[in-house]
Amino acid sequence: MVTKFLPLPADSGGKQRSLAILRRLARRGSVVLCAFDDGTADREGLAAMGVEARSVPWTPTRGRTARGLVRTGSGSAARFWDARLAAMVRAAASPPVDVLQVEYATLAPYLQGVPARLRVLDLHNIESALAASYARSTGPLRALPAWGEAVALRRLERAALRRVNLAVVASGRDQARLPRSRAEVLLCPNGWEPGLPLPAAADPVVVFVALLGWRPNVDAAVWLAERVWPLVRRRRPDARLLLVGRSPAPPVQRLACADITVTGTVPDVRPFLARAQVAVAPLLSGGGTRLKVLEALDAGRPVVATRIGVEGLEDLVGHGVVVADTPARMSAALCDLLADPDRARALGARGRRAVADRYAWEATLAPLLGRLPA
Repeated sequence: MVTKFLPLPADSGGKQRSLAILRRLARRGSVVLCAFDDGTADREGLAAMGVEARSVPWTPTRGRTARGLVRTGSGSAARFWDARLAAMVRAAASPPVDVLQVEYATLAPYLQGVPARLRVLDLHNIESALAASYARSTGPLRALPAWGEAVALRRLERAALRRVNLAVVASGRDQARLPRSRAEVLLCPNGWEPGLPLPAAADPVVVFVALLGWRPNVDAAVWLAERVWPLVRRRRPDARLLLVGRSPAPPVQRLACADITVTGTVPDVRPFLARAQVAVAPLLSGGGTRLKVLEALDAGRPVVATRIGVEGLEDLVGHGVVVADTPARMSAALCDLLADPDRARALGARGRRAVADRYAWEATLAPLLGRLPA
């Protein structure tokens, strides 16, 4: 298996999906995991799963990125191209392995020249569509390079699909966005490992949990704080907003004020979900499905989301999720739930049941697991 970063601790949506697949691969046989180590990896935890973790340090430089751009043709993929990791993958797959599982289209260049009986690419997102979505939602100065990157990623995706037997997508919309190819496409939505529900929160607190250094999440946090929250503040001056997540970018850090807290990196988001009556997913661009929506619902918290924020999870609308696409509608939905804690609790409980019934990892990954060697 090849992925961006060693996925323990699973402190991002991408790591959680990769870890769910990795656990199930490890139950079937010997697994070698090749990835970058960003300095936080729990190697002992991976070893306890029976996984042999091989890694190179995450040390991006301008020179390495420039070489990656020549090698991959994409700025996004260039950041993750490292000749040391490519050599590691080739060594791990010699002699040929039963399965080569590569995570993310941006890591597809590591497929080249690596033999395997079954070659699988789990796309997580359709990166070209994500770049195009961002281009449509931003200003003209940022849109032009985003459109260029969308074209480069589309070219990379087409090449990747020619090298694999199976491609895995997380939503029906992403399945429709894929270019045509001979690869069989499997739909495996994101899932969740069910946990314990959190007790009801007493105070009017809203939480947005996300990787706050990733551009779509940065834009979402700024839109929420600058366009939506002033309307909430007008109706509920006692309300508080928590922006929780790793590596907040400077525009997110500048949002902190008397009633908006920017936590920065935290070891566990559940204490912050425990403080909140409502969660929010205010995405304006992106693709795939939102693991943080599933996490909040599993904890028993209702989610107010834009349509993009709940993309791929549309069946949860009315079952824990309320859709609101404009500042006025989102502020109204948040204030209505804060004013009626009993309704918020009931909606959160409905969402928790729906996640357990529809989005357990064993169910969502079943199409992939059914195609792997026993």
